[in-house]
Amino acid sequence: DSLLQEMDGEGGQYFAPADGHFNQEGLYTGDPGGGGGYQDLEQAYDGQFAEFSPAGEYQNTNEFSPLSHVLGDGGVGISALAFDAQEELIWMGNQAGHVTSYYGTQLEKYTSFQVSRGEGVRSILTTERGILALTQTRLRCQIRRGIPVFTHHSANMLEMQCMLRYPQRPTQVLMGGIQDKMISFDLEKGKESQLLDTGGSCAVLRYHGRFVGCGDTTGKIHLRDPHNLTIQHTLDTHSGTLSDFDINGHHLVTCGFARHHGNLQAVDRFLMVYDLRIMRSINPIQCLVEPCQLRFLPSEHTSKIVVMSAAGQVQLVDMADVDNAKLDLLQLETGGGMALSMDISPSNHCMAFGDEHS
Repeated sequence: DSLLQEMDGEGGQYFAPADGHFNQEGLYTGDPGGGGGYQDLEQAYDGQFAEFSPAGEYQNTNEFSPLSHVLGDGGVGISALAFDAQEELIWMGNQAGHVTSYYGTQLEKYTSFQVSRGEGVRSILTTERGILALTQTRLRCQIRRGIPVFTHHSANMLEMQCMLRYPQRPTQVLMGGIQDKMISFDLEKGKESQLLDTGGSCAVLRYHGRFVGCGDTTGKIHLRDPHNLTIQHTLDTHSGTLSDFDINGHHLVTCGFARHHGNLQAVDRFLMVYDLRIMRSINPIQCLVEPCQLRFLPSEHTSKIVVMSAAGQVQLVDMADVDNAKLDLLQLETGGGMALSMDISPSNHCMAFGDEHS
């Protein structure tokens, strides 16, 4: 884990569920590349941050600074990160199916437990009762001290990827994946309450007051009614695979891949921006890094987007400064590995990042 803290500024409230992300073939990047079991490691991570210096005449003004680094339990890739909405904790799930929580800004270990032996953790959500950890075929609920509450598995869970809780269905969790069914699971009754056709896949889930956004790997985002989950609008985003998207206010922003000659895909350096008031795209935003994941970082005065590349380059994009006159860039120390996960604290004052080596 790497933790960055805001150096100055005011933060607002932000709802940011964790989920998985995909390469250009639409495959999950957080799965183990081979075998390797879980092993206990108590080793301090001594990586250092270095600024990413692009060519050109820019003013680089870093709003966030490195705060803490820690090697995740097991020493394998951190495939899911989630700040706790109720406690001063951050949760990490890795490719070996292990979950660890850390307390405070110095990332002191609080609890550590296994949720799956053969599947990596793909998404984590915190609730009043405890945490929900989603793997490829299972949903596990545990209280924060690590005691299991339930494990749910069904024939409908084949290639799960992401999950979401939102106000219109407070007792349910919505789960999507690289499969043709999306599942609404009732946490109080402990059973699946609704199955919905995805039309192919549901790789990313985001909530907006008017819509539940469901992004598939073909580049489409379906905006569903939060009450009955029927599709209200569909946005065609990138010509290749969709990698990530987020919603804030009346803006929806996406990153993904573009198709070139011979149907080859390459990372699209442009963020596609949509105005939800008119359901149309507006001016795209060009990034200096190759966008792989993104999150809105809203405040009272500005609307910024945290953009992370697979190589661990992080850029804060100000939607009011699309010409990048003032740059805010950081290079994460990933040891040459891919950056796999990120999350932003509810206060918007801290960001956390995980890579395939820690």
